[in-house]
Amino acid sequence: MQAYWQQIKKFCGEIYWRETVLCAPAIIIVLALSLDMDPTDSVVVVGAAFSVGFGASRTFGGYRWGAVIAATAGMALAAFSGSLASEHAYWSFPVIAALTAVCAALTAYDNNLWWISLQVVIAFLVAGYYPRPFDLALYRAELVLLGGGIQLIGMILLAVLVPQSARPLPVSPTTPLEKRLLVRFVLCVVIAVVFALILAKDAGLANDYWAPMTALLILRPSGEVTLSRALNRLIGTLLGCGLATVIIYLFHDALFMLLICLTLTAAGAFSMQKAHYVLLSSMISATIVFLIALGYGDPIQTTEHRLVATLLGGATAIVIGRIFRL
Repeated sequence: MQAYWQQIKKFCGEIYWRETVLCAPAIIIVLALSLDMDPTDSVVVVGAAFSVGFGASRTFGGYRWGAVIAATAGMALAAFSGSLASEHAYWSFPVIAALTAVCAALTAYDNNLWWISLQVVIAFLVAGYYPRPFDLALYRAELVLLGGGIQLIGMILLAVLVPQSARPLPVSPTTPLEKRLLVRFVLCVVIAVVFALILAKDAGLANDYWAPMTALLILRPSGEVTLSRALNRLIGTLLGCGLATVIIYLFHDALFMLLICLTLTAAGAFSMQKAHYVLLSSMISATIVFLIALGYGDPIQTTEHRLVATLLGGATAIVIGRIFRL
């Protein structure tokens, strides 16, 4: 029995429950505050708090909370510019390509900077799905700042109350790439992300940004790692979306129960940042399905489109990666 348990622990990887203590309380506060908000606005606020919460495991610029502050500011700017730029579609793709290129290049230089740039790219992609005029684009940025700010304040307070929870997680080392390989990798990621977005839009997928996000998240300079991450992300997405959809249909009239489930999956995601990619993907996917269902309804469509987008983005990443001989 002990050997079996050890195998399970080895598969799961490192789970840092202190991240739950540090980040999950802010999710509860944001959810409580957002109950009186428009559902679509509450999704933005909670989503921002959830996203920047992963920055609690990082530092930046020699400051303990630097990564969270930088990510919140960058996401707010991306939310504003993404919503505004998508009003003029021809501006969106060059900006997405430029942001993606920076993010891909940072993979070989600094893991914390890479994470911050990743949040900016994702925020721009998501905001681009919701074109808005200047005033409403600015309002979206304010919602992001609200969610990120509440998460930041919550982290700082909890770090004082529970100092053990504030220790950063081990940072994955970067792997320096030879210049030609780095250029090839950056071009590969840019083309895969843009192409995945075009395909998703042509297919009429709801929340089409999931496809380019998948391509961006799984592509690595090694083709074997890309393939492994694509498979693990697909399995995790299937498990997370499936679990969340079943729970939503069982408790669709019990708002309090759904809020508890969203908090639990978000807490699980925070604690599993260094765990097996299947587990992390499943927790993130479940959280997103709960969040979108609370804001927009129809979890079946959300699940279907997320799975299709994951397949599309993963397949695009693998094919483009092979073309570039990664």
